[in-house]
Amino acid sequence: MSLRQTAAWAELIGLGRLSDVAVLKRLKGASEWLGHLILRWLQQRGLTTRVPPVPVRIVDASVICRPGSTGTDWRLHLGLDLASQRISTVELTGPEGGETLLRHPIEPGQIILGDRGYAQRGGAASVLDAGGHLVLRISWQSFPLQGRAGGPLDLVTCAEILKPGEIGDWEVQFEHQEQLYPIRLVALRKSQAAAEKEQQRIRKAASRKKRRIDKRSLRAANFVYILTDLPKQQLPTAEALELYRLRWQIEITFKRLKGILHLDHLRAKDPDLARSYLYAKILGALIVDEMCNEALSFFPWGYPLFPRAVEHLASPADSV
Repeated sequence: MSLRQTAAWAELIGLGRLSDVAVLKRLKGASEWLGHLILRWLQQRGLTTRVPPVPVRIVDASVICRPGSTGTDWRLHLGLDLASQRISTVELTGPEGGETLLRHPIEPGQIILGDRGYAQRGGAASVLDAGGHLVLRISWQSFPLQGRAGGPLDLVTCAEILKPGEIGDWEVQFEHQEQLYPIRLVALRKSQAAAEKEQQRIRKAASRKKRRIDKRSLRAANFVYILTDLPKQQLPTAEALELYRLRWQIEITFKRLKGILHLDHLRAKDPDLARSYLYAKILGALIVDEMCNEALSFFPWGYPLFPRAVEHLASPADSV
């Protein structure tokens, strides 16, 4: 509704007599209150304090633009609890708020799933220092690695010994602030179609930015690189790739936020008003989330027939 329609609606339902200007002023001043509601909602759900056996959280961010804008105006950073399929952490930043694991609170024992945008040594080190675990996709040049004996590791050359369908698993390490972190590198050769698609994306990006292509980028496009600190006994090689594949769940969450709740249709240019608008949308998303969870947990007879299966779904450690 327009501001004038909102004022009329408020008077119609007995909320109060407001002019359109008064509605605008209240919306501008509501961002902190709406942010507080979101925080309390998450705390009431228990997702910010609950520590299940081995919880898995997927992290990602999405860009939101103001009307007529051609750049990034806002970034929405989400954490998605994989077992319950619920939004567990929310942060709204300006364009300066880049993707980093440093902005996500980590619980001991928690597994963090992140894409290449989060492949930074500082963020990875913060997860491990907090007692968390990583399943993190990296690119060949963004995350320098060493062999366990020391010395730089050439990811591209290392992975090129793999045959189609063969998965590599190497014990490596990375350094951050003069501290060494032992970790595993898992690599898989892509199908020819997937590799060619990635190489085409690299060529288009280089052409758009008028840069020369590093041949190693085209070679690296043949592989997927995953880092994890979990031992093989807990997370075997193939399962590490399968666990990372579940990252698409957060893509569905963003599509739902944008497709159903129109999160990306930002109608405000004023920063305070835009913040209120986005927080209200996020609050709506949490309400939808809660309703979906209640529907999935409904049993006409009042209890689950297969409680062990329910426990299994609630404990990603079993599937890992």
